[in-house]
Amino acid sequence: MSLSQEEIEQRIEAVDRFADSSSRRYGSLLNWQNPLDPFWHYGIGLSDTHIFDTGRGLRPFSKLDAKFVINVDHIVFEPKQTIERLKHALYVFKDWEYTLTGWNCEHLARLVATDRPRCYQSKLIWWMCNLTPKGDHKSAHRVLHNYLEGVDPSLNR
Repeated sequence: MSLSQEEIEQRIEAVDRFADSSSRRYGSLLNWQNPLDPFWHYGIGLSDTHIFDTGRGLRPFSKLDAKFVINVDHIVFEPKQTIERLKHALYVFKDWEYTLTGWNCEHLARLVATDRPRCYQSKLIWWMCNLTPKGDHKSAHRVLHNYLEGVDPSLNR
């Protein structure tokens, strides 16, 4: 999905509109499964009612039953940093092609929240998807890191 400058700005306005920093979900890495869908979907929490879909939609949507991704507390960014990283990521990855295995919602959400563009669901077939054996996208981290160095280095580790 390719986003225009105007679409990115609209998405960022929507993030700001739905964001509630008092919510436990704000800036958190979340996942959920849809009925009859074997895949886990990932996004970034904005409030108790909204998540930013880091998949094909690249937009906030209402979702109440998402779960907190476990075992990431030691590597996640602070919630406000995660939200800012999300906004910048829209510019960086606006032209990247979403694919089920090679660049998907889990890669982007984990990169934004933890600095690791990893997809555990693609890990089993990593060699077919041009990923590392751990399921990491090979260039996404470097691309985002280099961009953030130029606009806001405090959002990098």
